[in-house]
Amino acid sequence: MIEISDKFYDKTFKLFRYKNFENLCSNCGIFIEFDGFNDKELVDDGGITYIMDISINDKRGYSVIIEFQSSVVDEADIERFMKYATLTYIQYKKPVEIYVLSTVEEKNRVIRRRWNFFNEFTICVKSLKSIDGDKVLNSLKKKSRFDEDFTGDDIVDLLTIIFMKSVKTTVELLKEICLLVNEINALDEKELYDIKTFLLMYVKKFVEDKQEARILEELIGMRNDLFGRTWASVRNRAFLEGEARVVRCMFNEGIKIEEISKIVGLEESQILKMIGSS
Repeated sequence: MIEISDKFYDKTFKLFRYKNFENLCSNCGIFIEFDGFNDKELVDDGGITYIMDISINDKRGYSVIIEFQSSVVDEADIERFMKYATLTYIQYKKPVEIYVLSTVEEKNRVIRRRWNFFNEFTICVKSLKSIDGDKVLNSLKKKSRFDEDFTGDDIVDLLTIIFMKSVKTTVELLKEICLLVNEINALDEKELYDIKTFLLMYVKKFVEDKQEARILEELIGMRNDLFGRTWASVRNRAFLEGEARVVRCMFNEGIKIEEISKIVGLEESQILKMIGSS
């Protein structure tokens, strides 16, 4: 069995968030008017390259930096965010907003730091744990029960509930989410594939008890025909519909070949072929 590193999960989750980041931002109380991505790579006067998670241009005339954090923000993080903001301001000559989406902080908080005598940057830490996960889960159950359409916000909620505040344990939440996903009729094949792939990753990352993990994997495997056909269809589209771009992006983010193979469902030789075609 391939051992999947924490870095793999973090980077793969970031790729998902690139696709759905506007939904994720709005769910966390970050309201942006998206006007395109900025270059996430910045170079200082000394030639040192810094790579942000997401940098965007807002239609209201400023740059927005969004960082994803799976540990409590400390002074080293703040110094790094300040460097990003300073270089972004110098490059684009626009005001800069900094948001940190955290899966571990207990509540939202604001950090202010001066970057010169006249100006300061504000770092807004947005905590998923400040959201009532039980309330969100009950709302999604209600939508499923009445066969209402699931929006991008709803799909993001499904995949982030385990990081929200809840009286339930992570395993209990995962069980309820897995059961709910199997009941939702409004999901198309690609949405089902994305959700179940991430649920499998969560089980492998967060569930230590082997018996509990087996039960959860069986729940995720329900509707196997649909999930299997979806998995196969994504693999078959890999060369035909540009999935190679995703593979190259994962590789460039530093994810190992064998880990990319595990999540995408392709042989390592196929992964190498995709990377080599760039």
